[in-house]
Amino acid sequence: RGVTLAAFEAAALAAGWRAGRAPVLLRGTAERRRQRAALRRKIWSSLRYPVMLLAMTTMASAIVGPILGATWMPLLFAGGVAALAAVVAFGYRALRRGGPSVQRLPVLGELITCTAEVPYLEAMHALYASGVPIAAAHTTATAAVPTADLAARLQIAARTLAAGQRFHEALDGALALHTETRQLLATGEHTGQLEDALQRALRRRREQMARHAETLARWFGVAMYAFAAIAVMAYVQFVYSTIFAKLMGGGR
Repeated sequence: RGVTLAAFEAAALAAGWRAGRAPVLLRGTAERRRQRAALRRKIWSSLRYPVMLLAMTTMASAIVGPILGATWMPLLFAGGVAALAAVVAFGYRALRRGGPSVQRLPVLGELITCTAEVPYLEAMHALYASGVPIAAAHTTATAAVPTADLAARLQIAARTLAAGQRFHEALDGALALHTETRQLLATGEHTGQLEDALQRALRRRREQMARHAETLARWFGVAMYAFAAIAVMAYVQFVYSTIFAKLMGGGR
């Protein structure tokens, strides 16, 4: 049916099939995809109306502005759209790059941190639950990370993990993953409950990611509303001032 599996999903399902855990892993894969789709729908529902409003006012300015002599109006909306597009491009580049400077950004930094960690934790949990050894699971899960800085830190951890260090020690040495995540994994490894610890860490990062994504989407929507409202108010003021100037000119 056109379903494309990620590399870690295919590896986890293959290992789970051999271990007799295929039904559990299939349900887990479906649940992960359902949660990602639900988050995307929630974010889009926050942005849908502001985006439509901005698109409609931009088209209206391009049509009506020149007719009434407000040639600056299309330029104003085009500049606003370009500024919003630049913000989106900046966020995408920050996600791909990562690093301490990005993590210090308000809201966006936390969102990027969670967005980078969630694929890794999803892959590690699925692979480890399938019986894949930690070192091999870590290497496969690292390939799922979209952020260059975190991927580099996890690669450092992979080398020390291959040298015989314990999982949480390798992560601590490379300063890979959020401090809270490393603490949860260390506790789970000490108590022999690493699979449960991976699940708890994944749940925590998902919750954080959803909250920060909704906050950022709300801010972005408010920014689009505010821009459209200010531009329309400026346009109305221009029209009425033009009409008033013509009336005053006719009176003289």
